[in-house]
Amino acid sequence: MSQVSGSEETPTESEGLNLGELWQAVRRRRRLALLVGTIVAASAFGSTLWERTFSPIYQGSFQLLISDPISTGGVAAAEGGAVETLARNRTSIDFPSLVETLRSPMVLDPLRRQLGPAGGLLGAAQVSQVADGVLSVSLSGSKPSEIQAALDSLSAAYLNFAIDQRQRQLNEGLKFLDEQEPKLQFTVNQLQGQLAAFRRRYNLLDPETEAGALKTESSGFDGLERELDAERSRLEKLRQGVMAGTLTSSGFSTVSDSGVTVTQANGDLLAQLQGVEEQLSLARSTYRSDTPRMQSLTALRTRLAGQLRSNQLEALDTALRLNAARASTIAGQRRQVDRRFLKQPALIKDYEQIQQRLTVAQENLTNFLTTRSTFQLERAQKSVPWTLLSSPAVDGNPVSPKLKQGLTKAILFGLIAGMGAAILRDRFDHVFRRSVEVRDQLKVPLLGHIPHLPFFKDVKQSGRFQVDELDRDSVSLGSSTGPYLAGSTPAAQVYQRFAYKEAFRNLYTSLRFLNTDQNLLTVGLTSSTPSEGKSLVNVLLAKTISEMGQRVLLIDCDMRKPQVHHRLGLNNLNGLSNLLTEDYHWRELLLPVKGYDNWWVIPAGLRPPDPTRLLSSSRMKELLQQISQSGQFDLILFDTPPVLGMADTALLAQHLDGLILLVSLDGVDRNLPKESLARISSTGAPLLGLVTNAMKEELKSPNETLYQRYGYAEADGASDQANAPATTTFDWPLRPQLLQLRKQGTSLLRWIDG
Repeated sequence: MSQVSGSEETPTESEGLNLGELWQAVRRRRRLALLVGTIVAASAFGSTLWERTFSPIYQGSFQLLISDPISTGGVAAAEGGAVETLARNRTSIDFPSLVETLRSPMVLDPLRRQLGPAGGLLGAAQVSQVADGVLSVSLSGSKPSEIQAALDSLSAAYLNFAIDQRQRQLNEGLKFLDEQEPKLQFTVNQLQGQLAAFRRRYNLLDPETEAGALKTESSGFDGLERELDAERSRLEKLRQGVMAGTLTSSGFSTVSDSGVTVTQANGDLLAQLQGVEEQLSLARSTYRSDTPRMQSLTALRTRLAGQLRSNQLEALDTALRLNAARASTIAGQRRQVDRRFLKQPALIKDYEQIQQRLTVAQENLTNFLTTRSTFQLERAQKSVPWTLLSSPAVDGNPVSPKLKQGLTKAILFGLIAGMGAAILRDRFDHVFRRSVEVRDQLKVPLLGHIPHLPFFKDVKQSGRFQVDELDRDSVSLGSSTGPYLAGSTPAAQVYQRFAYKEAFRNLYTSLRFLNTDQNLLTVGLTSSTPSEGKSLVNVLLAKTISEMGQRVLLIDCDMRKPQVHHRLGLNNLNGLSNLLTEDYHWRELLLPVKGYDNWWVIPAGLRPPDPTRLLSSSRMKELLQQISQSGQFDLILFDTPPVLGMADTALLAQHLDGLILLVSLDGVDRNLPKESLARISSTGAPLLGLVTNAMKEELKSPNETLYQRYGYAEADGASDQANAPATTTFDWPLRPQLLQLRKQGTSLLRWIDG
């Protein structure tokens, strides 16, 4: 026996945005999405074509090379320097602020008054920066002539605006220069007076030059001191030689010429000494040393040499004293020069500070005078600071709407609208439309599908249907007085009768195929919620099975809201509740269905206080075993309560061979069958499959055409049609058209919903 324990998907509704569910919703409503998307896209693109044909938008533009409104370059700027920069108040161009200024009423209002009706285009003027220092100005409108006139006026106005701004800032710069010139002149005069007072006070022109002269004089003293030191050394050596007697009179005379002054007296003594030494030298060759002559000459030489030595030492001492006196004088002069030199750095610092301030003040004054002359010249020239790179021109081809862009937007809008309509439709109509959707989404075998038949419309609400009505005479079925098929054609009535029979025969065939693997005796039919047609399907299935010669028992287990006895016209005073609470044998309460030899029913009985307790009792289990083992029935059907909200079905299913879940099309929320499958799976009850029940009129079934093509429906209902009298209805002129229109509308809605 083929059984499915539960759904493979999570049955509970996911929280938040689930893209997979949204995509599935779009797929389910793909026809609606395609229809709405096509209409929206066609409307949007049609609007684009209409605007392109009857109200196109043209655009014109021009470009400006801009700079600061009073910017000047070249030599003038170089000569003015920082003062000119300050006076010009140069700043980097703030393009956002400049754009807002050019689009402001201050600039555009005079043009609006001048242009008249065309001035309205100026409100949509677009100003943008296309490159460094280049502005693009564009206007859009429906009349090229008005755009051209507005562009010409706007370009002239922008150039005049630049000139006006230039002149205004030049005037402000001149005013600034005129205010600052007297202050600068006063500063120059004051610094020049401070410099003159400094020179008078220190008796110098330039402290730095004076310091150089003192340094040179100090260097000259160094040479003199070295010369005096050398002369003193020589004199001291001469004196040492004289004291030692190693210096001859001729040698002394030679040395004395280099710095020692020899008096006339010393010269005579030196001559006498030299004469005596000559006589003594001649006498040695003639006389002996002990002769009076030799002794007399020797004594004379000794006396003259001593006297000469004394004179020489006195001369040398005098020379040394003069040398020392001169060295002392030079040292004093040197110290005086050094003291004067040490004062020079402070003077140089003060002098340079005054000189630097004076130089800066003079340069500023010169720059101010130069800049003022430049400004006066520029103001007189009135040159245009901006340049028109491209003249105003209007493009002959419309710029809006663009067909390619309009088509893209139309497709995009169509996709969004189609998907949105599909999702909204699916959210507000979150039901299954086709049996194939139920099978694909729930992943459970589909055992059969019960089509919608007008005969069963509003059965539960009216309470009018009983099973014997299906077997009424065919003439009554097709007559105009029939209370259930009035207004329909005999052919339609025959098909309805045939369709429900074939649907339940197919369902029984599916159950027989399931019965090949395992004996399938007790089968329960349930639904997710009430009002899905569960009881009616149970009754019709039991009727079909009995007509096929099978013994069938239908037990109404819905003791809360029993419906089977209403459908079959039976008494409900005693039933299942009595079997479970009183001492009855089940055969005593077994009720045969009138007109059917193989069909029995056990109704629900009076409603007990606690149906759940009865269904879960051991008595219920024993009762089912007794009925199943009796061998009296080929199939036992159970009409069970809905799965959700109550535990009755879950408790009962544990004792059954299988459970079938009925899913109503166009009647139950998609998430509820998922929850029902999860509930059944959690109990461990065997799930045989699904049966779908159409709650509303469907499009023509493919089987309907197939059956009619081969004549099955005609053969099955031939006698009915033959015996059916002609119907008479009140006819009025517009009735056929309204019925046809209603039918077409219904068919369209059904087609859209898939």
